[in-house]
Amino acid sequence: MWRFCFMFLTLFVNFVSVKRKQKISAKIEAGVKSIVNKLNVRRVIVGVSGGADSCALLYALHSVGLQLKVVHCNFHLRREESMRDQRHVEALCSSLGLPFSVVDFDVEAQCGKPGVSVEMACRDLRYAYFFRLLAESGFDRVAVGHNADDNVETLLLNLFRGSGVKGMKGMLKDNGRVMRPLLDFTRKEIEEYLEEVGVNYITDSSNLTSDYRRNYIRNELLPAIEQRWKGVKKAISTTIVNLQSEERVLEWAAEELLPAEDFLPLQTIALSPDPFWIIYRFSSRYGATRDIAVEITDVYEKKAGSQTIVGKSWKAGEGRLRFTMKGLQYCAQIFAN
Repeated sequence: MWRFCFMFLTLFVNFVSVKRKQKISAKIEAGVKSIVNKLNVRRVIVGVSGGADSCALLYALHSVGLQLKVVHCNFHLRREESMRDQRHVEALCSSLGLPFSVVDFDVEAQCGKPGVSVEMACRDLRYAYFFRLLAESGFDRVAVGHNADDNVETLLLNLFRGSGVKGMKGMLKDNGRVMRPLLDFTRKEIEEYLEEVGVNYITDSSNLTSDYRRNYIRNELLPAIEQRWKGVKKAISTTIVNLQSEERVLEWAAEELLPAEDFLPLQTIALSPDPFWIIYRFSSRYGATRDIAVEITDVYEKKAGSQTIVGKSWKAGEGRLRFTMKGLQYCAQIFAN
């Protein structure tokens, strides 16, 4: 009797497990299809590294029936591992009947620039190439495989950098050029999806170390936090949704308050409950940093209405921002020197 009960229990557990995986598969492919249809995209450039996220993205987009251009970026940072990744992506594309292309990058040359880390160099090179290819090919979007866990890590990275709402709202599912259809799904769900559909993926050995900041957050910090606060990733994901809503309201407020021309009246600054916010929103249009906006705000609050405010200026992009008696003016040429 007990053997019968054991067999029944085993079959039941296996049945539940299979049903759960099927639900994950259906959920991911339905989610990707929903985003694709909402954006009305039909031709997509897909960045595929060979890792779980990008392989899942490629397979899900292929299941939707889009015209895909697959690009693998080889940064040659891990020698034979880099070539292994390239071969894996090429084999996956071959099995799906998709064209495959690879672009090679010289990361060391990019890292020679002041203040540029390996992470920044790879990101800048990758997206510069993607955007150039997008413009030349006439495709609708670039698709990358960031997931919900990545977004949690992005919020924490930007929090530690001293970011405001704009940085802490995380990545968007679509920004007009890049779409991220897997942002609603966790890394665990994506790996279960790949297991179900029978797609293999490569594990980048550098992700297993904590040398990079993002890896430290992923491998060390978040697991430590989760020991005390269960479900913290889900809570942070909810925070990201809230911050994205608030950022949309802030953008609307900025459009309502900020003039289209290159001039911010003192009266508009006075209407804002936070002068720094309106000054920063205006000045950042022209490449001014947060520190510059702080300096401008300090001058405004101390000397507004005074003749001594006139003519004070700050470098911004290719031009300068300067105060007149009526407001803050940006000029790209006359005051450029």
